[in-house]
Amino acid sequence: MRIAVLGGCQAHGVAHGLLALLPEAEVDSFEAVAVSRHGKEAEAAAALASYDVLFTQDLDPGFGPLGTAALQAAHPRLYRFPLIAFGGYQPDLVYLMADGQAQASPVGAYHSAIIAGAYSLGVPEADVAQLFNRLVYQRLGYFEAFGKARALLLQWAQDAYGMDLAPAFDRWHARGCFMHTINHPKIVALAGMAHLLAVTTGLVPANTPVPVVEFDHLANDTIWPVYPELAEALGIPGSLLFKRINRGVEPGPNSQLIPLPRLIRESYAMYPHVPKELFGVGEAGVIRQKLAEIL
Repeated sequence: MRIAVLGGCQAHGVAHGLLALLPEAEVDSFEAVAVSRHGKEAEAAAALASYDVLFTQDLDPGFGPLGTAALQAAHPRLYRFPLIAFGGYQPDLVYLMADGQAQASPVGAYHSAIIAGAYSLGVPEADVAQLFNRLVYQRLGYFEAFGKARALLLQWAQDAYGMDLAPAFDRWHARGCFMHTINHPKIVALAGMAHLLAVTTGLVPANTPVPVVEFDHLANDTIWPVYPELAEALGIPGSLLFKRINRGVEPGPNSQLIPLPRLIRESYAMYPHVPKELFGVGEAGVIRQKLAEIL
């Protein structure tokens, strides 16, 4: 059997999970954005036609023949599955967006709403670390984020995909934080999604154990911690140590692991080059307003 998984960066982890479940199958992953970047949509769609089973995350018509509607018309055994996006562990993580493009930060494209808000409100750099405490998190609604994000994800999976994700979600959480960032799940979640897909489509029996996949490709990218006070409330380990990609090409110091004071310092150094209006829109703007009320 030949199985293909199409989607974003999560497709690779789901493919690894399916391969662990079906070691005699041929399982390949296709990352739609990478394919589109090289203008190879038609070639990829032609290749996907040769697979016995196709699992895909939803792709809009902008992806041409890789768009979900186009593929559904062309592939007899296509199954959709949801993107795992979950901000319950890292409610302080936000994007600063301009014309649909995420603005760079010291850790890729991810920003601390507290740091960004503090900068835009004129808080001195030396005072920002004091804002990372239980009282501020409470006032910002961070302690409520996990329950709200869980309910939203489970409802969306049920409504849009007919998928009961609750048992799998609880298994993932029982092993600790299952997200590297709000859009990058750990392999435990992606392998769990693979198991759910394989069971619901009849590729493996329902009593098949969830596979243990050792290689976690998204761990090579940014990792945002669960802040200690939030982690304590969830019964999982926490820290204030951030991990970023070190490609080894930038001149000067470029540590992969950076503590909160360094994230603050490097963010403050970058923010004079960010348009001021970006700090007041989206989720960053919502948290900025709450932070202004606290200050």
